[in-house]
Amino acid sequence: MKNFSETITQLTNRSLPLDQLSIETDRVKQAAVTLLLRETHQAAEILIIKRAERLGDPWSGHLALPGGRADATDANLMVTAARETREEVGIVLDNDEHFIGRLETLLPQSPRLPQIEISPLIAVAPQSTALILNHEVADAFWWPVQTLLETGLSEIYRFPLGNSIIKYPAYPSTHGLIWGITERILTDFLKLLQA
Repeated sequence: MKNFSETITQLTNRSLPLDQLSIETDRVKQAAVTLLLRETHQAAEILIIKRAERLGDPWSGHLALPGGRADATDANLMVTAARETREEVGIVLDNDEHFIGRLETLLPQSPRLPQIEISPLIAVAPQSTALILNHEVADAFWWPVQTLLETGLSEIYRFPLGNSIIKYPAYPSTHGLIWGITERILTDFLKLLQA
C-alpha cells in the first residue's frame, strides 16, 4: 500500500496535464468534477457526495463527485471545478496550489441523460477540510482509495427501466453503491494507481 505522498506523486506523473480546459459551451454543454483527495493516517481518501433528491435532476440521489456545469463567468474548467467544490461542500481550492492533473473527458453513455462533456480534475484538499454542504448535497463522506482498489467493481446496481432491469457495475461503500458516470470516472482514476 502506497503512502499519501507516493500516491500523489504517481497521480501527478500519470494524469493528463491541466490544459485543454477551455470552456466551449457554444459547441457542447460542459461540466467539471473534482476528485478531491486528503491524507488520513498517511493514506489517501477521496470525497464522495450524495446528491440531494430533486425532481428533474437525472442524477438525483446518486453518489457522485463535487462538480457541475460550466458557468459563462468561469475562465476555464478548472475554475468551474473549484467553484462547484466551494459551493457544494465549502472547500476552497486554489488552481495553482491544489489541482495536480486531469482525466480524459467523458460523456454519459445513456441516451436518457443530457449530453454533456464532463472533465474530471484531480486535486489535493487543503489542510482544513471541514465540510459545509449546500442544498444540492444531501451528504458527503471521505472514502479510502485503498478500499476502492481492493473491492473493485464487486457490486451490481440494478436500475429499473420499464419492465426490465439494467445492470451497472458498481463500487461498494457504506453509504451505497457508486455507479454510472461516477463509477467510470473512478475506474479511470484507479487505473493511474495500479502498478
